[in-house]
Amino acid sequence: MATAALLASAGQNDAFACNRTAGCVMDVFLEDYAMKHDGRMDEAIRAGRANVEAFRSFQEAEKAYASKR
Repeated sequence: MATAALLASAGQNDAFACNRTAGCVMDVFLEDYAMKHDGRMDEAIRAGRANVEAFRSFQEAEKAYASKR
């Protein structure tokens, strides 16, 4: 979950860096918590599933096209 939060937030910022002595683990946990409660997590999951489905449909279309050649 922490990785998902970090990846989701990476697209919203130009750059992400942590120069704290203890690291930024707590920031990631807080972002994960916020994403779960404001709907961004569900939105990201839906978008990911739609992307996977589109990829699978493309693969099937590509296989069908290749088999016709």
